[in-house]
This record gives sequence, structure tokens and C-alpha cells, in this order.
Amino acid sequence: MTTHDPDGVPTAVRKSFQILEAVAAAPRPLSGQALAERLGLTRSTLSRLALSLAALGYLERLERGGWQLGPAALRLGLSRLAQLDIRSVAAPLMRALSEAIDLPVDLAMPVGDEMLHFELAQMAGQVVVASGMGARLPTARTALGHAALFAMERRRRAETMERLRQWAGADWPAQQASILRSFRQLEERGFCIVIGQLRPDVAAVGAPLTDPRGQGVFSFSCSLIGQAPEEGRLEAAGPHLLEMIRQVSARLGG
Repeated sequence: MTTHDPDGVPTAVRKSFQILEAVAAAPRPLSGQALAERLGLTRSTLSRLALSLAALGYLERLERGGWQLGPAALRLGLSRLAQLDIRSVAAPLMRALSEAIDLPVDLAMPVGDEMLHFELAQMAGQVVVASGMGARLPTARTALGHAALFAMERRRRAETMERLRQWAGADWPAQQASILRSFRQLEERGFCIVIGQLRPDVAAVGAPLTDPRGQGVFSFSCSLIGQAPEEGRLEAAGPHLLEMIRQVSARLGG
């Protein structure tokens, strides 16, 4: 027999949405125990509802045991991202830049403690790190992430850095040193270059865009994938990337 809340909503439906909201709001995947405690559910109830949501694609269980949003839930969010006018403004400029420098150009935004990739300009033959809309990339180990951190309001940046520190554990000193090096580059040149942090064969130049209408922070990057990434090529791409970002900002009203 289905039970209902006083307002007529089936209890299982309400609890399922509470699970999705808790997972979506968390900066990191949540364990079943953490979810049950946060929502006041028994472990058996949480497991039953979470597995049902996973079967429908709205939740995804990681090998290490945590829950994160699944592809079906992400598609709902991405349909909203598809309506962001920064995509329509930036896409043709990204394509022109990609053709000019023969490198893929990415656009992402910080969501929780990760970077959500949602636009790519890629020419034939170019190898990319993230090819799908909605791919998530680590903030602490990418040029996209370092640029976004740099552009964040001071308090948000400090809070994000603290969570990244806790998540990284023993790897944090090296990650922090890389982030601070990027901050110095961003202060001096407006762009940063990150080599071998995401993967040994990946290097990228990145720079941020603060929406002039106050609608958030975004990051653009150009990446190289290969056994010996050419830092000089990324250095040369940096000014072109900044000019493209200036044009995007101007078209958004900056």
C-alpha cells in the first residue's frame, strides 16, 4: 500500500527527490550512510530508493561506494545549460580560435568542487580530453579549474580550496603548489599553463571569464595531448585565448 504525505505526495516520491537534492548539493559523492543520516532514513529505505533511482539512471554508484547524479539527472541539468546564452555567444568564437591555432577549445563552469564541461570546438584530427557535454573534470588538476578558482570571489575560493585539500589528502601539497603557480601566471599574464597534472600526456592553457552580467564564473582552455606536450605552443596560444575571451565578454555586455 502506498503511503502519502499530508499534502498528498507519495512518501517514496518525496524521499526520492530528497535523495537527489542531497546528492546534487554535495560537492563530492555521498556514501549511503551519509545520505541516510542526512535525510533521517533507515539504511534499508535509503538503499531501496537509491537503487531504484540508479536503475532509472538518476543516480550512479561509484566503485568506492559513493553516490553521484546519474546520466538521466545530468541530462535534465544539461537541458538548462543548453539554454545558457554564453554557449551561443562563445561557440562561433571558439570555432574560429580552434581553426586559427589548431587546438581544441573548451568551455566549462565550476559546479561543486568539479568543472562541468559544456562546450567544445574541435577540428578534424584534434584529440580532446572531454568530448561530451556534461563531462566532469577535477578543479585542482586542470587549467580550467585553476582559472575558475582564480576568478572566484575570495570567500568562495577559500572554501573550495579547503574542500579540495581534504579530498586530496597526501596529494594536496603538490596540487596546491600547482594551483598557486597558476595564480601567479594569471596575475602576470592573464592565463595559466598546467602540464601533466590531469594525466602525464595532457597540457593546457586556461583563462577565466567572469560574466559581466553577474551570472557566474566560466573557464576556457586549449589543450594538447601527447607524449611531450609543447609548452611553447601553449604560451603562443595564450594571448589568442585572452582575445577570444575579451570578445565573448564584450558580446555579453562587458
